[in-house]
Amino acid sequence: MQLRGDSSTMIPTGGTDTVPTVVVRAVVRDTAASTLRLEVEVQPVGTDFVNQATAVSQATPSGTPTYARVSSLADNQGYHWQARVVDDTATSAWVAYGGNAENAADVRVALPVAANRLEFTQQPSTTTAGETMAPVGVTLKDGQGNTITSFTGTVYLTIAPGANPGGDNLAGNANAVAGVATFSNVMLTKAGSGYRLEATADGVASVTSGSFGINPGAWIDPKFIVEPSNTTPNRPITPAVKVAVMDRFGNVATSYPYTLWVQIDNDGSPGKNATLDVSGNGRAATAGIATFDNLKIDQLGVGYTLYVAGTGVHRADSQSFDVLVSLPAPPRTGVTP
Repeated sequence: MQLRGDSSTMIPTGGTDTVPTVVVRAVVRDTAASTLRLEVEVQPVGTDFVNQATAVSQATPSGTPTYARVSSLADNQGYHWQARVVDDTATSAWVAYGGNAENAADVRVALPVAANRLEFTQQPSTTTAGETMAPVGVTLKDGQGNTITSFTGTVYLTIAPGANPGGDNLAGNANAVAGVATFSNVMLTKAGSGYRLEATADGVASVTSGSFGINPGAWIDPKFIVEPSNTTPNRPITPAVKVAVMDRFGNVATSYPYTLWVQIDNDGSPGKNATLDVSGNGRAATAGIATFDNLKIDQLGVGYTLYVAGTGVHRADSQSFDVLVSLPAPPRTGVTP
């Protein structure tokens, strides 16, 4: 009998197989031989047999089932086949399968037609925040991978769900020309790695692009990301003050290579003569962030502010804080008996 590639589902004579593999099963018998093999010849309908095996089973004890697998059959093609039994010393005659005419198919192969699909034929590329990336191309293809040149519909492009590390926004569309939609103005402004785009069109499944990144732009402004808090004279401000160098879109400019300097802006001391300990007012930026862990002011005062400056960036001012005789005790926690 003839079976599908799973070696269990029978294909009736003249039936159709939806995979390019047919398995021939037979029970082989020869009382004079310990093991036997099944040889099968498969030819397209219209091609005569040449009595040469296309597939051979493993050696099998007499009286037990054996299987010969024939693979790589062509789509949309009918086949006829014959088989024989072989032992170590002799072979049987070839026997045609099916009891039908040899110009009729014993089995036909008809592979399922794959659905049309979108494909990123020009993938998005890593670029700098605020710059237009190289054109992104999305193509409608048929199940065999051919471009459907008659397609002129609209393709929509967005950031794929779960692949938006910078929290950016993108919504665009383009009409396909000869099956290809080209997006020439894709621009993101939020830095991050692991972005992916998603393309959609009516009547076909969406497709997700490969991964790409958005790098920070040129540095322009420092920003206090940990502001100074109230302190006491000649004691480091705690927690440590942190300043990030930003690009024009608010991304940390991780490539900034210089030292940032902090100075007193508004002097809150009564005599306007407070000083900032110079041992703590300059720190090199690491990945765009400078940490000032030893900022100390020598005089009491209310309403102090600091400013930060550095090579190639504007100055930025901090929020106000006080230098007090002592800091309030932290609130007590726990259960009162």
